[in-house]
Amino acid sequence: MPESTIAETADAGLEAEAGPAGVVAEAVRQALAHVLESEELRSSPQLSNILRFVVEATLDGRSEAIKGYTIAVEALGRDASFDPQADPIVRVEATRLRRALERYYAGAGAGDEIEIVVPRGSYVPQFLRRGAAASVPGAEPGPEADAAIADEPPAAIPAGGPASPARRPPPVAVARHGAGWRAAVLGLAVLAVLVVLAGLAIEGGDPVGWRALLSGAAWQPIQRANRLGIPMIEVRDFDSTGGIPLPPSELASSAGAVSSGDFTAQAIEVRVRDALARFDLLDVLASPDARPALRCSAEGTSPHSVFALGGLVENHDDGSISVLLRLSDLCDGTIVWSREFDSLRRGGDASASEVALVRDIMAAIAEPYGIIQSRARARVTAAGGPEAAGPYGCVLTAYSYWRSYVPAEHDAARACLERAVAADSTFALGYALLAELYLDEVRAGANPQPGPPAPARALTAAEQAVELAPTSAYARRVLMDVHFFRGERAATIAAGEAALELNPYDVDVLADFGGRLVALGEIARGEAMLAKAAQAAPGMPPWVDYHRVVAAYLKGDGPAAAAAADQLMGEGYAPGLLARALASHLVGEDEAARADVRKLVALAPAWVSEPDVMIRHFFPDPAIARKVRADLAAVGLPLRNSAAAAN
Repeated sequence: MPESTIAETADAGLEAEAGPAGVVAEAVRQALAHVLESEELRSSPQLSNILRFVVEATLDGRSEAIKGYTIAVEALGRDASFDPQADPIVRVEATRLRRALERYYAGAGAGDEIEIVVPRGSYVPQFLRRGAAASVPGAEPGPEADAAIADEPPAAIPAGGPASPARRPPPVAVARHGAGWRAAVLGLAVLAVLVVLAGLAIEGGDPVGWRALLSGAAWQPIQRANRLGIPMIEVRDFDSTGGIPLPPSELASSAGAVSSGDFTAQAIEVRVRDALARFDLLDVLASPDARPALRCSAEGTSPHSVFALGGLVENHDDGSISVLLRLSDLCDGTIVWSREFDSLRRGGDASASEVALVRDIMAAIAEPYGIIQSRARARVTAAGGPEAAGPYGCVLTAYSYWRSYVPAEHDAARACLERAVAADSTFALGYALLAELYLDEVRAGANPQPGPPAPARALTAAEQAVELAPTSAYARRVLMDVHFFRGERAATIAAGEAALELNPYDVDVLADFGGRLVALGEIARGEAMLAKAAQAAPGMPPWVDYHRVVAAYLKGDGPAAAAAADQLMGEGYAPGLLARALASHLVGEDEAARADVRKLVALAPAWVSEPDVMIRHFFPDPAIARKVRADLAAVGLPLRNSAAAAN
C-alpha cells in the first residue's frame, strides 16, 4: 500500500474531532505497549526503537516522514550523513522486526485485539483488527457505519491463531461520510495493489519487464559507491531438499520451504544475512541491484572485492540436517570457500541452535581472520597494496600490525587512520581502530606520542566511534577495552554486554569480553566465554591465548597456564611476555620468567618507570593486582617497596 494511502487510512481512524477516534489511538498505543513488553522485543532496543518511532509517527499524522533515512537517524541514532543506499541497516532491522512481530502474534500476542503490521515494501505500519467486531473496542457504531471503508466485516481470526497474510482483516479505521470517500479510497487501494505488484516483480528478478515499463527506459543497476573499499557480500536464497513438505497452513509464513521441523532454509538464510550485517568489516548488499559496477579481474586490477554466499539445507530421514554453504568471488567467478555443517539436530531451543550454527559460520567467513578478509587482503596486495585501497587499506594495515606487532606497522596504521578520519569525520570504524592503536602505545610500548596521554586519546576516539555508529558491536567492544585499561569496572562490563547484544555471532567480542571478565575476577563466567569462542574458531589471534593464560594462572592451574603460554611465542607481543612470565613462575620455572620480564621491560619501558600503573592497567581488580605484583617482583620486575605502591 502506498504511504499516502496508509497515512489517510490511519488519519481516518485517528481524527481528534470525534470521541471514538481518541479510543482508537489509545487502543493502538496499548497494543504497542504490549508488543514492546514482550520477550521478542524487550531484548532488542533497536527493534523497539524502530517500532515505537513508526507507530508514533503514524499516530501523529507524519507517515510521510517514515523513510529509511529518518528511521536510521531518529530511531537508530545514525549520523545525519547516513546513506540508506550505502548502509542496509534499516532494511535488515525491518526484516528482523517483521519476524519478531510474527512470532509475537503467533504466541504471546495471539489474544491481542489489534495487530501492528509493518508490511513488506513499506516501513509505515498498519493497525489490524484481529477479532470479528465491526469496530475498535470502545467505539460505538453510528449511523454512518454503512459508509465504512470496508464493504464487508473483517474476517474472524481462526481458533488456531492469527489470520494468514492472505486473509488479514482490514486496517483499523473509523467510518467516513459519503460514498465519494469510499470510491476514492477504493481507487487508491487498487493503485496500491498495482504498485505493490510492480515492486514484487522488481524484487523477484523482473520477469515481465516491469522496470522498463515503470521507468520508460532500460533499467540500470544502482551504481552504489564503495566509499570505504570494504568487501561487499550478497546472500542469495538458500535452497532446501529432503524432509516432509510443510502443511498448507504453514506455507505462507515459510515461503514454501521444505522442512521436517526447525532449521528451514529461509530461517537460516535470514539469520546469516542478519549476522553478516552486524560485522563492521563487511558491506551486506540488499540485492544484486545494489552491487556497484565491477572493475576487477583475476589479474587484480581493482582492490575491491564482492562475494556471494549461497546455501542448501538438507533434511535427513533421521531428523538431522546438513547445511552446505558456498562462497563465490564475483570478481573472478571462482568458488573460494565451501563447507558442510552436518549432524545438526532439531529439538530443544531452535533459536539457540540457529544462533550457534550461525556463529560457527561467521567465525569461518566474517571475522577479521576469516576467508572473506583473507581473500580481500590478497586482492588488495595484487592491486598494489594498502595504499591503493583507500580507507580499507588503513584497516588492513592495522590488522596486519595485530598479527605481527611490528612497531613500524603500528606507526603506519596509526598515521593512515588519522589521515582517513581527518578526511572523513564519519568514518566510525577508523575511530574505533585508532582507539585500539592508541592503547597499544602503552600496553605494547608501540611508538608512544607526546601530548595527551594515550588512554585519554583512546577514550575520545572510542566515544566518537560509538556516537557515529551506535549499533556497531565493534565500537562498543573497543569502548570496553578502553574502559578496562582505565580501570573502570562497571563501564567495562556495560560496554561488553552491549557489544555482545549487538552482535552475539562475533566470537572476537565473546572472547575479548570473556578475557576482561577474567581479569576483573569473574573467572568462571569469563572462562566459559573463552571456551565457547575457542570451540567456534580454533585458530584465533594471540590475544585470545593471553586471556587463556591469565585465566589458568588465576585459578592456579599450572599445566593449563603453561600449555596456553606455549602458544604465545611472539617476542614482540608485550602482553604475551607478561602472561608467559606469570605462567612460568606458577610452574616454578623462574629463570624463564625472568628472561620474559627482561624482554617485557625492554619492549615497554613503562613497566620500569611506572610498574604499578601498568599492573593496574592489565589487572584492575585490586586483589588480583596485588597477586600479580608479588609474583612479578619475585621474578625480577623492579618495584618500589611501599604499601602505597602495593595498594
